Amino acid sequence: MVIRSHRGLRLEVTSRPMSGPLVPGGRGFAGLYAALLVAAGALLVALLVVPTVLTAGSALGSPRWLHLGHLARVFTDQDSRRAFLNTIGWLVVALVLVLVGFWIALLSRRLGRWSVVFVNVLMLPFGLSALASGAAFRIIFDPAPERGTATALLTYLFGGSPVWLGPWWVWWVLVSAFAWTWLGFVVSLFRAGLEAIPPELIRRARLQGPTGWLDGVWRLQWRMLRPVTAVVVLTLLVAAARIFDLVLIVVPVPMQDEVDVVSVRWWRLTTSATEQGEPAAIALVLLAVVAAAALAARKGMRIPHGVPQPPPPWWRRQLLAGWRRRVPWLSGTVGIAVGLLWAFPLFVLVATAVREPGDAGLLGWWQPASHLLSLASLAEVWNAGLPGALLGTLGVATGSALLVVSIAVVPAHALAAGVVRGRALTVVLAVLSVLAVLPVQMYVGPLRQAFTAVGLSGSRLPLVMMHAAAGLPFAILLLRAALSAGNEGRYADALGGLTGYRTGATRVWRTTGPALVAVAVVEFVLVWDDFIVSFLVSGPGASPLTLVLWGEARQFATSTGPVAAAAVVSAAVPSILLLLTWRRWVVPGLTGGVLR
Repeated sequence: MVIRSHRGLRLEVTSRPMSGPLVPGGRGFAGLYAALLVAAGALLVALLVVPTVLTAGSALGSPRWLHLGHLARVFTDQDSRRAFLNTIGWLVVALVLVLVGFWIALLSRRLGRWSVVFVNVLMLPFGLSALASGAAFRIIFDPAPERGTATALLTYLFGGSPVWLGPWWVWWVLVSAFAWTWLGFVVSLFRAGLEAIPPELIRRARLQGPTGWLDGVWRLQWRMLRPVTAVVVLTLLVAAARIFDLVLIVVPVPMQDEVDVVSVRWWRLTTSATEQGEPAAIALVLLAVVAAAALAARKGMRIPHGVPQPPPPWWRRQLLAGWRRRVPWLSGTVGIAVGLLWAFPLFVLVATAVREPGDAGLLGWWQPASHLLSLASLAEVWNAGLPGALLGTLGVATGSALLVVSIAVVPAHALAAGVVRGRALTVVLAVLSVLAVLPVQMYVGPLRQAFTAVGLSGSRLPLVMMHAAAGLPFAILLLRAALSAGNEGRYADALGGLTGYRTGATRVWRTTGPALVAVAVVEFVLVWDDFIVSFLVSGPGASPLTLVLWGEARQFATSTGPVAAAAVVSAAVPSILLLLTWRRWVVPGLTGGVLR
């Protein structure tokens, strides 16, 4: 472009695409940008990185010399070795659940208009804590036929039943409770991702690839769902590594050694050991296992486009073609059966909660009782401190959710806008992935001592800070994906070139609104349902809802009714929140903005 001035000066201007990282405009906004970056880094370093280094130091010896005695004891001690094998088994269960959820999401699309109802039914248990889920399954699989639903049914049909809470069978109960809680989360996200894939790509894959959706189409769908898979895998790995309360509430004390996991083993050692070297070593090995799983999963999702795939053998093509002809009626039948089965534990909880405490502990929900409906169980748990626990949990969950959302958006933008590039970006994303799955055992000990030293022990502030720090890495990864998705420059410039706070907030909301809501809702639900952090850190000034539920569940046989009532009440708030936000906000946000 040529520009001439009135003095005859001739200027030639050549336009070119803009390059380089986006820089927020405006002195005031740049100051806020830098302040939030510093706040995010300080929170991660102070509450996650430094405590992790201190725990690793306790595991590896004194600051002056290194020894591996504590680590060696972890692998030579029979109980610790069994706990690690069990925890690795739970990580495998989590990864298998990802594959099963993807398969169910594929089949659910053949249910037509009923598929929405089916997916919503699967999502219902996600609002329940592990304690509430464990309570439901312990009621269903109680070994006594007069109380346990499954035991009574098998005894009536076959004259006997396995001892569900005994050797081997207790694993079935635990895995079923875990799958019941998380499978709907997996199916919902995969289903949303599948619906966002352009139909023309599916048609092209069917025309160009081999016959059968398990071949070219299946690979195409799996490859395009890599961002969704990253969210699902990281979330389930964290859930599997944190299994703690599920074991405590479901498994009778004489059986807990057989199903012991690292988190429970660590807790027992910290309460009985005179020095913290061995518990720290257990936490360090758990970190290594979980971090390796997270990084391997992340690397496995980087499937290059255009890699030729060998055609399947003729027998598999014929098998898949026959399966596709049969799958419509089969998927419909399976969908209805699974939907009814998934709603049954919730029905058992509610039916048990409205019985007299004495009847609930002695008789199953199907047996006649002195009162058809009773609020006595609810009154008992209400008098045990339920109102205060509800308000306290609401404050902690809301505070941590707001803190995470307000701090995470700026570092997420910095990563999406190219402030960090190349190998440095790869390292930062790997570190954030490890911090996202960081076991609570790596940082809770030093933080508990620090909060006690400054006089904050027993208050709600430590819970808010610890939950916010634990949720921040996942939030940064998720928001960074949302800011980088879609049109180049449309999301990545959400904060670039802004001149004021109001303009910046409006633009951020327009480009990353679903992701921000998703981060806030998921953080709120996970904090609301948390038990292990509250159990290890809380004091008399902070008694979250899960601790009230645990207090009732410690005498499960005589407190079945109050436990069920507390579980139903505790599930109300997160369930309502999920119903209001799940399809419109949370699912699009968790799938990287692909449904916008």
